[in-house]
Amino acid sequence: MQRSFLFLSAFGLLSSSLSALTLEEMNQRQQPMPTVAEKDLPPLKNKPEPFPGLVKHPGYEAHTWVRFPFVENPGSFGFDPKGRLYVAEANRFWRGVPDLRGANELIRGDFQATTLEDRANLYKTWAARFPTTFFTNTADRLIRLEDRDGNGAADHRTLFSDRFHEPLDGIGFSVLAEEDAVYFTCIPNLWKLTDANDDGVADAEKALVGGFGVRVSFIGHDLHGITRGPDGRLYFSVGDRGYHVTTQDGRVLSGAGRGAIFRCESDGSGFEVFCKGLRNPQELAFDEAGNLFTFDNTGDIGDLARMVYALEGSDSGWDMSHQSAHQYVTMLDWEDFHPKTSMWVAEKMFETFNEEQPQWVYPPASHVARGPSGVTFLTGVSLPEDLRGKFLLANYRGASQGCTVLTVGIEPKGAGYVANSEDVLVEGVGVTDVELGYDGSLYLCDFGGGWSINTNGAIEKLTPKDAALKKAGAETQVIFAKGLKDEPVAKLMAYLESPDKRLRQAAQFELVKRKETTVLTALTNDATKPLKTRLHGIWALDQLGRQGVPVGDTLTSLTEDKESEIRAQAARALGSVRVLESQEALLALLKDESPRVRSLAAIALQRVTKPGDAKVTEALYEVAARQGAGAVDPVLRHAVLSALDVIGTVPAATARAQAAEREVRLTALLFLRRHQSPECALFLKDNDAQIRREAVRAIYDTAAVDGPAGDAVAALAPEAAAFPPTLQQRIVAANYRRGGAENARHLLHLVKEAKLDAATRSAALHALRLWEKQIVTDPVLGLYRPLPKAERTLTRLGQAIEADLRALLASELPPQLASLALKLAAETGVRLEPKTLQNFTANPALAAEVRTAALDSLVTSAPAEAGEQVRRLMADANPAVSAAALTHGYTLKLDGLAEISRAAIASGPLVKARAGIAGLTTTHPEEIATLWQKRESNGLRRGLWLDVFLALQAQTTPATQALVSAHVASAPDAVYRLSETGGDALRGESVFRNQGGCLQCHKVGSDGGIQGPDLTKIGERLKADKLVESLVNPNAVIAPGYGLAAITMKDGTLLMGRLAKENKDAVEIVGMDGKPAKLERSTIASIAPPVSAMPPLGTALPPRDLRDLVAYLASRTAANKKAGKDEASHGDEKIAK
Repeated sequence: MQRSFLFLSAFGLLSSSLSALTLEEMNQRQQPMPTVAEKDLPPLKNKPEPFPGLVKHPGYEAHTWVRFPFVENPGSFGFDPKGRLYVAEANRFWRGVPDLRGANELIRGDFQATTLEDRANLYKTWAARFPTTFFTNTADRLIRLEDRDGNGAADHRTLFSDRFHEPLDGIGFSVLAEEDAVYFTCIPNLWKLTDANDDGVADAEKALVGGFGVRVSFIGHDLHGITRGPDGRLYFSVGDRGYHVTTQDGRVLSGAGRGAIFRCESDGSGFEVFCKGLRNPQELAFDEAGNLFTFDNTGDIGDLARMVYALEGSDSGWDMSHQSAHQYVTMLDWEDFHPKTSMWVAEKMFETFNEEQPQWVYPPASHVARGPSGVTFLTGVSLPEDLRGKFLLANYRGASQGCTVLTVGIEPKGAGYVANSEDVLVEGVGVTDVELGYDGSLYLCDFGGGWSINTNGAIEKLTPKDAALKKAGAETQVIFAKGLKDEPVAKLMAYLESPDKRLRQAAQFELVKRKETTVLTALTNDATKPLKTRLHGIWALDQLGRQGVPVGDTLTSLTEDKESEIRAQAARALGSVRVLESQEALLALLKDESPRVRSLAAIALQRVTKPGDAKVTEALYEVAARQGAGAVDPVLRHAVLSALDVIGTVPAATARAQAAEREVRLTALLFLRRHQSPECALFLKDNDAQIRREAVRAIYDTAAVDGPAGDAVAALAPEAAAFPPTLQQRIVAANYRRGGAENARHLLHLVKEAKLDAATRSAALHALRLWEKQIVTDPVLGLYRPLPKAERTLTRLGQAIEADLRALLASELPPQLASLALKLAAETGVRLEPKTLQNFTANPALAAEVRTAALDSLVTSAPAEAGEQVRRLMADANPAVSAAALTHGYTLKLDGLAEISRAAIASGPLVKARAGIAGLTTTHPEEIATLWQKRESNGLRRGLWLDVFLALQAQTTPATQALVSAHVASAPDAVYRLSETGGDALRGESVFRNQGGCLQCHKVGSDGGIQGPDLTKIGERLKADKLVESLVNPNAVIAPGYGLAAITMKDGTLLMGRLAKENKDAVEIVGMDGKPAKLERSTIASIAPPVSAMPPLGTALPPRDLRDLVAYLASRTAANKKAGKDEASHGDEKIAK
């Protein structure tokens, strides 16, 4: 549609020279997939192979069940009741699915995309950027594997489906295999596949729900987590690639750039957004009480991974735009008008509940793992006792040796839950998904490590050592393989008391299928039955109720049960079925002694109450008032908020703006925020500081800012010092957004206010300098947010602020602010006396940035009088000043510049030499070609080679383009090698901490991750050429201890370990257990070298950014300890690759 092309022009198209990966490089990445064609696959080995990792639990032994080439890039998997394993092969990593970090041109358009059509048009716009068949050539696939002879290894395999290769398809990342169907998530659809003749090949493939993945975002932030809830619904999730779904009944549910959890019936009907505001919730799991949990990933920006107790209607606060101030900071149109870190980090939105963070955010239950991926709930007597009732969680961190499999225990806390244990079960295997097999064994989906396709994939199996546990697993396996359809009701009722949740749930579903309402009702009412059994009875009634069976009376009576969990589940089911007559019973539960019961009753009320119901609204606010009298329970608060979101009204909320109870006022404000109401302004004068802060957020962060409420926030400028820096930034941005003359004067007031955060004062000047440009990237939130249409010119701005700006410049200002203010004066036509500006430029005691800004202003405002001063300053001792003067000399077309430029290029400071190169490019372009061709023979400093090359690249003549092409073709890394020297370490640190994303895996001082080696002293270990090699080709040299080799023996056995020693006769490897093993060369068939977990970051950065990053890394030495902000421990390893 036309809009998709217009939004690209609104941002301005990015130059292809800034591409992270060139078309040639992308073509080089393409390879036939699968690596071994189906017709060429050898017979399955059908024998267990050595386990590549280390099992930390004494009750298990492990081996490899199957490996490449029979599975390739296994991302997720799932067993059907007969024990057949369905494996999703994630083959489309950069072979059909791009990533914004490697396709920079897509960034601005992607931030505007809200539908699949938008993404399709974005691909069309940049079609020339990708190989011709990039989006369709590679398929994600489903493979079915079996162990028919029961020897512990796969012996039968079929290709179940390979249809997932359409242009908009994502990466297939979750499988739910049931008796009659396989459900599979692959953007843009939730699929149902059936195999009527059970030959292991899908006969029918139907998309149940579509509209997922409206954004490109990051690879892997896809559709995930498909599972069957105890209520019989399908639950699944999406990462921040977002969604725009039109339901079967015509409703549109959208959330571009936001992750969420969804649910629907088995045919796709009844689709709902269960909760939202997640980043990348890979998988979902229910505990024995029917509570839904997910484990959400970090943004790689200094935050933490999170265990989330999923609460219906909640918003966890994440939006894709939280990456803007980090990975995308240089790619958006906000120039320098942006926060140093995102609000997600600066306001600690990822933290567990505390009173200082934004209260509109539903907080995580706990911080767990570092790279959470697949998860399953451990249940049944085939498990060691210490594992029962815990979650099994894949903790994927790139390199296999850094990956672990964890067990996570939970316990109730108030209305929610927290983690109470986190233990390592397995380490050293690149596990992305986990399953508890029906045979009682634990299965691990081993992707092979790293962040790209590879040939290391496998399925690993952990078997209990205890014979009794093995026997219990075998018995369970027989029951599921046989199925329950022929079992008598009495047997099914007995299974409902099984210690295995899976068997209880299967029995429940079978009884529902038979519509055994009477039996289930009696069971649910029988207080002598185990609690877990009764819960399944309630969930069965929920299922039957949604099918039209009358269950309301039974469920309503259970709201008075003596067991609090029965009351809680009855409330949940009443809401699920929408039993309208249950309202009074649910209202009574709002006063229950159990906060869990109160929370689920509130959630249920939103499903059985008409919007605007005054009685229910009052009751919900009363819950807020009562909980405000003690410690706040965040889960209960957000349950009430979610209910009010549906039932409450704006007048009811505004009526409580003066309520005596703080929690009532805060709840009313949070409701108004959800409805983007301008009435949030009522709370800006609240006597509680936190509520005032929340009101600023509620207005600025929503559409309310574009009206009187936004004016009210802007008017807080005189009292901005009373707010923390993140709120100060919103006050600045509100004035920029409102855009009137008074707003401009507010901004100048903020610049003058010495009590304000320094970044706030700078932001105010940046806002004024961008007054006319009217950026479309929000300068606080980082999202696409065009300003309301208005005539805004720098000339009019200058007229409005002239007196105030003169007064500001006459005051004592820090150098950075003085520099920005001088630039603003020049840009707005606020004329300063040339003599005054000349004095500024000539004063060596002033900071260089002030002098250059004054020179900019002088040239702009009085070009006729500036020439002599410009000429004098070309010889200034300060390199930055002399470079600026040379640049302005070309602007003024002074004579003699070519000789000055040549002298600077030959021996002047690099910054001046670069100004000379830029100038000669405009006046003597032929000299640029000569400089390039004779760069070595004439001794051109290597720190300038990149600048000359880029100047050459900018020319369009056939001769210059031939020179460029020749260099590009000379070696795969020829262009990257130009970044080895000449960079700026300070700018490089910004790249390292932001768009480089390096802190995800590496430490510098106390900051960063531990997946890769500490880089605090990397400059002492690696020279610049090796730094570039490490960044561009991570597999070239693997740091010791940070890569595992795969060794295939001649008998077919595969061993994994770190290569310790090699000679012509033998190889010594060290396994994950730390034990060395010597292998004779004569017994080895092949050795696959270690594979880096690090992406080729150098290819994802503009050349100058890469040069600056190399300079920063080279500067990391003991002598430079004080240069960085971190002064913690040091390491001396190479960059992890």
